[in-house]
Amino acid sequence: MKVTGIIVAGGRSRRMGQDKALLEIDGTTMLERMYTTLQQAAQRVVVVTRDNQGYGLSGMETVSDVFRGMGPLSGIHAGLSASTTEWGMVVACDMPFVQPEVLHDLLAVTKKWTELQGTREPALQAVIPSMDGRIHPLLAVYHRSVLPSAEECLRSGRLRLTDWLDKLNVRYATVEDLPGVSEDMWHKAVFNMNNPQDYQLALEQLKHSTEQTTQNVKNLKEMQED
Repeated sequence: MKVTGIIVAGGRSRRMGQDKALLEIDGTTMLERMYTTLQQAAQRVVVVTRDNQGYGLSGMETVSDVFRGMGPLSGIHAGLSASTTEWGMVVACDMPFVQPEVLHDLLAVTKKWTELQGTREPALQAVIPSMDGRIHPLLAVYHRSVLPSAEECLRSGRLRLTDWLDKLNVRYATVEDLPGVSEDMWHKAVFNMNNPQDYQLALEQLKHSTEQTTQNVKNLKEMQED
């Protein structure tokens, strides 16, 4: 299933106090981290920015919001408008625990549901994860057919994603629908950083994960030597 990866990176980051796309984790910015991750699932990756803002990073294709200053819906619209595939995978730039396996899992269920769709049913337009009763439209797959409704909402100033999604043929994927990776990996994937406390929590969790991996490798080597 061919898909365009779309990183929504044009937010104002008011609660964070600095551009979330440029926050560093393990020596790389969140934007670079997400770009590399999406490249492992998508044929092409575009970064949606605000007001032609430049991050000074070579090798990344960027597009600007068509409807500037109008929030995440504007970012989704700009990314899908630039897409050359039927489907676009949208990911926010502030989700540090998204893994390629998660993206492949989401694409697999989208492909499955599209193929199982009956000829009399409305065409599937979006697949969005739903974890613990909360939906995550900024880690989701959208068909380009959503563009007219997105533009209509943007032009009329109706910017809430939930109001827009009500107009679409959406399927919400729970953990049970997404068996390709563990439930823990999915719950981590949908975590996003809104403020400095979230950023520190992400750094601590990633440090702990790295230390645990190092210890596991050490234990394995000791077992092999014995």
